[in-house]
Amino acid sequence: MVNPALAEILGFDSVEELINHFRDLRSQLYVDPQDRDTMLRILREQGRIKDFETRFNCKDGSAKWISLTAREVRDPSTGELLYIEGLNIDISARKLVECALRESEENFRHTFDQSPIGASMVGPDSLFLRANDAFCRITGYTEEELKQLTFAEITHSDERAESLYQYERVKRGEIDSWEQDKRYIHKQGHEVWVHLSAGMVRDALGHPLYLLPMVQDISDRVATELAMRGIHAEKERLRANVEAVFRSIPDAIITVDTDMRIIQTNRALSEVCCIGSELTQGQDLADLSGSCKRACFSVLRSTLETRRPVLEHRVECQSHSPGKVVVINSSPLLDSEHNFAGAVLVIRDITRLADLEKRLTDLHSHRGIIGKSKVMQDIYAVLDHLSDVESTVLITGESGTGKELVAEALHFGGSRSKGPLVKVNCSALSESLLESEIFGHTRGAFTGAIRDKVGRFEAAEKGTIFLDEIGDVSPRIQLNLLRVLERKEFERVGDSRTRKANVRVLAATNVDLLEKIRQGLFREDLYYRLKVMVIHLPPLRERTEDIPLLTAHFISHFQATFGKQFSKCSEEVMRLFMTYPWPGNVRELKYSLEHACILCPGGEILPAHLPTDLQRGLQAGLQAGLQRSLASAPGPADAPRPRPGSRGLTAQDIVSALASAGANRAKAARLLGIDRRTLYRNMDRLGLS
Repeated sequence: MVNPALAEILGFDSVEELINHFRDLRSQLYVDPQDRDTMLRILREQGRIKDFETRFNCKDGSAKWISLTAREVRDPSTGELLYIEGLNIDISARKLVECALRESEENFRHTFDQSPIGASMVGPDSLFLRANDAFCRITGYTEEELKQLTFAEITHSDERAESLYQYERVKRGEIDSWEQDKRYIHKQGHEVWVHLSAGMVRDALGHPLYLLPMVQDISDRVATELAMRGIHAEKERLRANVEAVFRSIPDAIITVDTDMRIIQTNRALSEVCCIGSELTQGQDLADLSGSCKRACFSVLRSTLETRRPVLEHRVECQSHSPGKVVVINSSPLLDSEHNFAGAVLVIRDITRLADLEKRLTDLHSHRGIIGKSKVMQDIYAVLDHLSDVESTVLITGESGTGKELVAEALHFGGSRSKGPLVKVNCSALSESLLESEIFGHTRGAFTGAIRDKVGRFEAAEKGTIFLDEIGDVSPRIQLNLLRVLERKEFERVGDSRTRKANVRVLAATNVDLLEKIRQGLFREDLYYRLKVMVIHLPPLRERTEDIPLLTAHFISHFQATFGKQFSKCSEEVMRLFMTYPWPGNVRELKYSLEHACILCPGGEILPAHLPTDLQRGLQAGLQAGLQRSLASAPGPADAPRPRPGSRGLTAQDIVSALASAGANRAKAARLLGIDRRTLYRNMDRLGLS
């Protein structure tokens, strides 16, 4: 027996419909049949089971989480099992909440651990509970060592009383938080000045859970303040010390007056700057000649004109020291009465750091393919293995995932990189034109063939041919391709002479070739000949951790294209990017950012700069509209919904999709889960204009 409540939970109109639907409970009702085996085993062993969580299949194909409590009912006299009595409770909503909580905790943990600001958690007993890497670097302790200490123990004795007093006030709720400049005692014994901002995290009842101190290392700032106070106190002594530092500091320093004449330089200038040894006191920098581009001096001139600092300006030397990268900082020079007297230029050689940054970038990309996710790293490893072998490779994945980039990486990373890479879009041409395009033709082979033509296989000799959309070729061309793959030979259209093909073949498709084989549209022998190695590119929605990298890459590209400066995408835009399903994958992300970069005048990219359908999440709305249209279309009540891309599409399916997409055929094809070419073929088959 089944009560109506369970039928309602699973979406059935009646108990009878549920019973008729699930003929085999183990394989049809349970999402995981092993759950039923486990439940029955526990019942046999214990006679009852309580709060057993499993998932049941619903009428519409979805699944719901169920909490199952059951017991065996046996004959009191014989002990024979009469029936199993069970209670099923829908806990899907609770599971969603639990999932959301886990994600929230994971986001907080990630933000905490990755924060560049020192962060820690201090319990009610003043002991450290957690500390991120930045906090450990500031104090010199590991996280495990900090867990054995109180925050007072690493605080300098001069500030300890004030810190404890403020901590008690926050714990009692007298104040919400406090800020303090204080000193930590580093593990190695020296003092570290920090700016502390701390607040108490409380539970729902207001009870204190832990203190959250956030600290920034301000040792440089404090040292500067002490140095400035020392200047006023002991001017002559400090001047001598400054002179010594000026001479020994590894960064190149030039001070100039308001007319850009050199006041002073340090010893490091001749090591960092290619013309440093030519500069002398009193020399006018504007009169210098030579091959140096003097980008450093343009920064200096900017400070003299605006009386404002120019910070962290990065320049790559292009003359005497190609490859050298420096960071330039230019600041106003003030005299003793704080009047503007010139400028100070500091040049720091960061070539080694730039090399390290490049290596890190290389770890996050591979020959133009961007991504640091585990699945992309695995693909990079496969690409390295395949670079110097001649095996045929089949590249699969949804449209817009970067299959052509993978083909380029395989070609240019291998022994055939000096040969040509010839690309053929197999879905763009009719059968006869495609055969001529791939294999070439002789004069007079067909009407319009007025001269011999070299095919793509001949053009790719000693190189690589990339057959994109291989799933759309006709059976006759499939047979010819199979011959090329197996025997490395072919004939031009209209020619009987057999030609050899010294070509590596790469193929790509965004369709299910096995389904094509089942439909009789693709040769099984060709399929197995193509799939010697398969590289499957995941859709963007399955590697969202790569979205920030891709976004930064495309923004950098469009900065150069449009001549604008974009700082970043706003947090709201990034949240939208991370949650949007990206049906068009990386290609859609790229063109969405191009749209945004066109509209954005510069600075931060905002949601208003994005395409309208991306802003409003129209994709989900269009799909929902399609489902409603298909559900209301006339037809047998139990007729199966056609699979996207299958030949089971009906005229009503296509008309409903076009109506939902506002007669836009590209959108209608996306709603149906097929490409535009397949939509056109089905429209021709059904006589739809």
